[in-house]
Amino acid sequence: MAKIFVDGTEYEVDEKKNLIDALSEQGVEIPHFCYHSKLSVVGMCRICLIEVEGVPKFQAACNTPVKEGMKINAFGEKIVKAREGVMEFLLINHPLDCPVCDKAGECRLQNYSFSLGHETTRYKEEKRNIPQEKIGTNLLINHNRCILCYRCVRFDREIVGVNDLEMLARGNDTIIAYTPAETGEEKSTYLNHNYQGALADICPVGALLNENTLFQSRVWWYESKESLCHGCSTLCRVTTNVKNNTLYRYMPPQKPQQDGYFICDYGRFSGKDFSQDRLHTYALNGTRATSREALPVLAEKIAAAKKILVLGGATESCDDVDALESQINDWRTAGKDVVWDFRTDKDAFAAAQAQPTASGAQWDFLLSRDLRPNAKYLRDKNATQLADYAAAEKEIRAADLIVIVGELAAPYAYQTGEKHAHVKGLHIAEKVEETALFDSINSATAWNKVALLTTHDNTAAELAAIAIPMTAFPEKAGRFVDKAGNTKTTAPVLQHVQGLESPAQILARLKSAPKLAEAAV
Repeated sequence: MAKIFVDGTEYEVDEKKNLIDALSEQGVEIPHFCYHSKLSVVGMCRICLIEVEGVPKFQAACNTPVKEGMKINAFGEKIVKAREGVMEFLLINHPLDCPVCDKAGECRLQNYSFSLGHETTRYKEEKRNIPQEKIGTNLLINHNRCILCYRCVRFDREIVGVNDLEMLARGNDTIIAYTPAETGEEKSTYLNHNYQGALADICPVGALLNENTLFQSRVWWYESKESLCHGCSTLCRVTTNVKNNTLYRYMPPQKPQQDGYFICDYGRFSGKDFSQDRLHTYALNGTRATSREALPVLAEKIAAAKKILVLGGATESCDDVDALESQINDWRTAGKDVVWDFRTDKDAFAAAQAQPTASGAQWDFLLSRDLRPNAKYLRDKNATQLADYAAAEKEIRAADLIVIVGELAAPYAYQTGEKHAHVKGLHIAEKVEETALFDSINSATAWNKVALLTTHDNTAAELAAIAIPMTAFPEKAGRFVDKAGNTKTTAPVLQHVQGLESPAQILARLKSAPKLAEAAV
């Protein structure tokens, strides 16, 4: 630790950290645009200028190492005047479009303009006006708002590992542009990696925007809560943005130093699926029914079945998995042949063969190939591991009853590149016929013996003999175990529709099957 003085006040800071980060931990926020603790230092924006005693010129705080006893003028009159000058230059071409900019409310330029800007401008020439461009499969760039901080270029090169963004032209004509490298293959039309949302996050202004969330809400209308990303077994901590009981987006965690600075696009946008096409009522062969009608039918099927196949569970909480395991043990005690397999998508079949730390288990540095958040917990329980889809189809044909817990289709499709995974398109889970497991059920004409616990009103819910609505991930509390074996907890961020229950609550009713008719509501 080192003692330094900022505007006469003594602080004890970590001398190994960047000056901006070290002071931020002490509650002293030095303005900055281009600096990011996970990226290289370039000192381009100059808004972080400070005066160091003994040094004749102003210094960029981002590029100034911490030294014992150093004395800094960070907010004196001269420094504030210098920052005001920097802001004047940054705002020369910037449009007055905060009312329509999606970044409004979480924009550094907007915040600093209030504290360091002026109500009028001395710039009388015509501002440049460059049309907005689509540069990614889900990414737009507004060149007129860009302040050329170079964050996006550094992120792509240093974090993602691609060289598809660059500065073009010079002077007043300089822009950030998509410039895919020549690889001998056909150039991609757009940037298509799995971290386009992170590019929009690290942009300190409204230059980079995600199409998926464009013009949907002002940020100050969101209720933000901590949660876990359900997208894969990495189980990243996230901040949820909720309005009117609708989950709009996942954002990076509130404590990035502790929980990470970035989240991938797969997890970020999968949260929106929970608010779409929800199943709110029970169904018998595609016809709406009450729980009083449907649950006794399920109890009768369980009582009559000699062989039961249970598929899924790895997307549910530890409590739900324990309830499922308890139910399966009861069925086995009653003399039933029960096979439990929690690998219900083709990517998970491959991932289950690899160790969580193996390189083949990752799409990229965050996204696991195992897209089921609680797969590690089930794997440790030694749930039956079917070898492939041929084995799954054999069990499907042999079973008298098939109980499916959770969704079966992964909502996204991925294609591996030389170094990274690329999001090639959004495939909503309703397209269930495209998955191998659903093909297996179709080929065995087994839908008449399927009991489906689901959140979505989709093709599967229409085909199943019994469809039971259940609470979704954001609607319940629970424990989950990530791929590394760490237990993480989450709390509800949405209020569930009255009458919906968790898998554990639904299975608890099945414990008293003879009295199920009376227990149903």
